Amino acid sequence: MSLSHTQSPTAAETAYQWLRREISSHPWDQDAFLTENAIARAAGVSRTPVRDALLRLEAARLIRRVPQKGAFVPALTVQDIENMMEVRHVIEDWAVRKVTAAGRMGPELDRLLRAQEASLADPTAFIECDIRFHKHIIRAAGNPALEELYDSQRIKQQRMGVKAIQDRQGRSDHVVTEHRAIVEAIGSRDSEAASAAVRSHLNSTLTALKAMPAHAGHD
Repeated sequence: MSLSHTQSPTAAETAYQWLRREISSHPWDQDAFLTENAIARAAGVSRTPVRDALLRLEAARLIRRVPQKGAFVPALTVQDIENMMEVRHVIEDWAVRKVTAAGRMGPELDRLLRAQEASLADPTAFIECDIRFHKHIIRAAGNPALEELYDSQRIKQQRMGVKAIQDRQGRSDHVVTEHRAIVEAIGSRDSEAASAAVRSHLNSTLTALKAMPAHAGHD
């Protein structure tokens, strides 16, 4: 009998991934409170790994932990959006320049773009493809510390991404066009063009995110 070398996730990692999905799916302009007991039941773990997961999310400034009780998930503000996009500008510009100069991008990026084109009618699937597209470039740049920082910002964007696509008619088509410009610049080994394409895409993304209406009564 052969032994599988695939390791199961730890309880703390299971809780962390459950919390990431839960936070990502919560409306961006609404607060939420998640109790340790509720998280433990939903994730299928005990409260100890839940606390470990909450510490990680608190360090990434995605929640405010309430000891022995749970986590407060704050609504996002315009300043949060601007800060998030500033981090993305710095990391994505660095990453796309590095992978373009090194010629590290194979056919996978183009495959991800085609998958996104095929999901135009499904905002949730479209945003998932968007995240995979950008993460592929960041990962190829080869800096795990920057990848982790980048990933923490993407949780915030995922909270807003589906609504941005739904609220802005034609935005998904623009995203595909902007992504295609990035792919073409990388393929041509033109670092300046790749950087310009990324900056243009992120600027239009920021405009779309800041234009999203919040629920009535929310500051």
